[in-house]
Amino acid sequence: MLINARSSTELRIAIANDSVLEDLKVDIAERGLTRGNIYYGKIANIEPSLNAAFIDYGAPKHGFLAIQDVVPDAYYQAAPKSKRPKIEEVLVRGRPIVVQVTREPEGNKGAALTTNLSLAGRYLVLSPFDKTCGVSRKVDTEEVRLKLKAMAESLPVPDGGGVIVRTNALGQTKTALNRDMNALLRLWKRISRDARDSKGTRLLYSDQDIVLQGLRDYLDSSIQEVLVDEDTAHGRAEQYMRAFMPRSKTVLNRYTGRRPLFSVYDLEPQIQNIFERRADLPSGGSIVIDPTEALTAIDVNSGRSKRGASQEETAVGTNVEAAAEVGRQLRLRDIGGLIVVDFIDMRSPRNRRKVEKAMKDAMKPDKARFTVSRISANGLLEINRQRIHQALQMRTHGDCASCGGTGRVASPDLIALRLLRNIESHGAAGYMRGVRIAMQPELADFLQNRHREALVKLGQEFELEIEISGQPHLHGQEPEISWLARDLADVKKREREEAQEKKLEQEMLATPSIGDTDEEPEDEPTAAEEAAQEGAPKKRRRRGGRRRRSKAARKAKAKARPKEKASAAEGAATGGNGAGSTEDGAGTDAIKVPGIDSPDVDERGQGDKADAASSGNGATRPSRRRRRRRRPRRSKAPEGGGGDKPQPAETGTT
Repeated sequence: MLINARSSTELRIAIANDSVLEDLKVDIAERGLTRGNIYYGKIANIEPSLNAAFIDYGAPKHGFLAIQDVVPDAYYQAAPKSKRPKIEEVLVRGRPIVVQVTREPEGNKGAALTTNLSLAGRYLVLSPFDKTCGVSRKVDTEEVRLKLKAMAESLPVPDGGGVIVRTNALGQTKTALNRDMNALLRLWKRISRDARDSKGTRLLYSDQDIVLQGLRDYLDSSIQEVLVDEDTAHGRAEQYMRAFMPRSKTVLNRYTGRRPLFSVYDLEPQIQNIFERRADLPSGGSIVIDPTEALTAIDVNSGRSKRGASQEETAVGTNVEAAAEVGRQLRLRDIGGLIVVDFIDMRSPRNRRKVEKAMKDAMKPDKARFTVSRISANGLLEINRQRIHQALQMRTHGDCASCGGTGRVASPDLIALRLLRNIESHGAAGYMRGVRIAMQPELADFLQNRHREALVKLGQEFELEIEISGQPHLHGQEPEISWLARDLADVKKREREEAQEKKLEQEMLATPSIGDTDEEPEDEPTAAEEAAQEGAPKKRRRRGGRRRRSKAARKAKAKARPKEKASAAEGAATGGNGAGSTEDGAGTDAIKVPGIDSPDVDERGQGDKADAASSGNGATRPSRRRRRRRRPRRSKAPEGGGGDKPQPAETGTT
């Protein structure tokens, strides 16, 4: 174990095995760890919809306290026994409460809190409000578990409290466990006294002395030597080992060399690789780690690996190496939550079981709780790892100023097009007379060279003064834009001119041209109109009434009227010259008596033909139902004529 405490802003503890980094703990002064700390806070808000409360414990963001993390000893009101209590039934807003941080704040999320406090010692974990008495899950031997549990039940546990025996208690005597329990009881009494005397939010207990925490959690019989490069840290480590490990064979030494401690064991390059996205494998393959908001995705690549005789053997060998490296990287990077590993596809179920076993073996040295699932048909394996601390990269790195943490930046073409659209949008409004754009020199040169024509066109169209300058001090890709507004009088004058132009255009469209006439010829019906007329329901004609002509027939009749007038005038002219009609047969007019003489059938037929010829271009009219002919009047019989019928007059020529 190597403890590097020379820097006042960062303290690092590394566990190395033959110059191979196995585990790393980093404490940064600016972003200190808070998990395990106990605070005296106040209930800031109660959310019945979430069945949780938000606690003000002195941090920038309020902590989140769910109903299942509220122990009965923290209730302010008696909860109903018939059902599960609700948060508004047991807590009161504005009242004080003692909480412990169980999860570090991350991103926009605040810390997760609990009222079920726990104090960790060297061999035991004391729970003042939980009656559970058990043994660590990592002790898998049933005989050893029963022995440790019997020792725990004989310890002086406070009323209503419980204790959990840690893995470090293996091989320890009952006296060592009693000494550890007495130290935890003294600590709990001090915390209780400080909580009763507190009046505002404050820190009651801090578990963030990383030197003591590292010695407590990682120092066991497998570690042969502890090297410390700073006097104060060396003194704290020596005091702790004398109190809790008086008979330990582990050697504690003070490193006084001039060369940095981690550089002596070649750990600095390995620590630097922790923050890389890719980790190489011994056979030539690699794993790629991509953290997201919901989970961490790890992809296994074979790369140049050729260790197997077949594709299946190569895949199995690469996957076994990747499993060991995944377990190591999870510990080094302190990645918690859901982890999905995409192994190389394997056909044999036996090979899949082999990789699953290798993954579980790689996770065994981990201090955090974890579960490993089976490999699915798609080659995916899920790992759920306890989130002990915030991920190391989140504590040591910030978001990129150029990409905002996405890892991607916009292309110069996209930035230029966005800028041109923005200029066009503001220019079309008419309120701007100019714009000043400051951007990175490379982007400014690209915009002026590739899009100069578009800039000139926009400036002329909207009367804009466009000024572009390159500023080396700008880090982000987004340009800094300053708009120059027009004078209010100029804007109103321009609006009036546009309104007058629009009004003039409307008047010109409404005024008819010189060649237009008042009466326009009736348009011919289109095919759609004729179809609509045919499809429309026909009105029932009154029996005996006069049938209306169709629109086409009325048009044909209107065209035939001038021809009929011309032929009538021509006939009148010939009658005045004494010429007879050839149709009468003798060239003289017949003498007809109204009411007695009736036209002949042949003459009617000829008249119909003449009407059809005069109605248009020589085509006969469509057949229509013949009108009912009016019956001629009968003349009164002369006196003395009896009942003889009148004889029709002769129509011959004289």
